[in-house]
Amino acid sequence: MLRNTLIAAATAAFVSTSAFGAVITQWNFEGDVSTPSTGTGAASLIGGTTATFAAGNGVGRGWNSTNYPAQSTGSGTAGVQFLASTAGFEDITISYDHRASGTASRWARIDYTTDGSTWQPLTNNAGGLSPHDTFYASGTLTLPAAADNKANFGIRIVSIFSRQAFDQNSTLAPFAADTAYMRANAGAVYSPGTSTATGDYGSGGTWRFDNVTISGTVIPEPATLGALAALGLIALRRR
Repeated sequence: MLRNTLIAAATAAFVSTSAFGAVITQWNFEGDVSTPSTGTGAASLIGGTTATFAAGNGVGRGWNSTNYPAQSTGSGTAGVQFLASTAGFEDITISYDHRASGTASRWARIDYTTDGSTWQPLTNNAGGLSPHDTFYASGTLTLPAAADNKANFGIRIVSIFSRQAFDQNSTLAPFAADTAYMRANAGAVYSPGTSTATGDYGSGGTWRFDNVTISGTVIPEPATLGALAALGLIALRRR
């Protein structure tokens, strides 16, 4: 009876440990730096964007990027990038906090790479950066199994044209889907609505990021898997 109890306890402890998600790398930008606060990795700007540091989500600091493409140019080419190895981990997830100024794009796409150079789209935020000047949590985004155990894993978050037709302001003709950036200010409205505002998208708008986190589950060592299998056999024999 005692032996069975010990076996069950050891098995439960193994399952609990192996199923626990761990932070692999995180950027919280405290101290006005873009180096990771946890783990190792590299943050960079892409597509001509520049960045400074500003107030983060709630407390602390955030990474404030600007100089995005002009209206109706360069969709999916500009934003921020985060590279971090997932070697030794599986079930990879990402999360981050994101806010836009009023003239910045409300639409973003999240891409990932498993080799550091070839990028695949993961998902988009469905225009979720409006109303502006508010941090929005991405939620936990799950990566495909291809992201497991990759030394050259990374993500990037880029501005994209609105996937839906919209009316930018009261002085411009409406834009068709996938042709223009839709500003985060709520004065821009989806078609067939009509905007009564006068603002427009601007490349000087800002995107701010905080708490960018890459997490995963530790891949059990073969010896650990062997020990678990042995425990299982012992349990069966006892039965």
